[in-house]
Amino acid sequence: MQLSTFAKSNGKPSMTVDYFPIQDSTEFVYKVLKFQGVDVMSSKCITQKDYQREIEERVGLGWEVTNFNTDSVAVNPMNGAC
Repeated sequence: MQLSTFAKSNGKPSMTVDYFPIQDSTEFVYKVLKFQGVDVMSSKCITQKDYQREIEERVGLGWEVTNFNTDSVAVNPMNGAC
């Protein structure tokens, strides 16, 4: 899923968050935060519970669903977990 918030001045995305399913994992989701829809600010793996909470919060704040990411990514959710 992709969520975006838009700038009131020019109507372009000011922040975009992409959520991707992780290959061979049902517990985690890969999150990518972008500034103006282009520059990646951060990326990390989050739990399904955090994913659901973030979606509810962002949509409640007026963010819009702008795409659905259905292709899974091959990342290790435990990378950097120590």
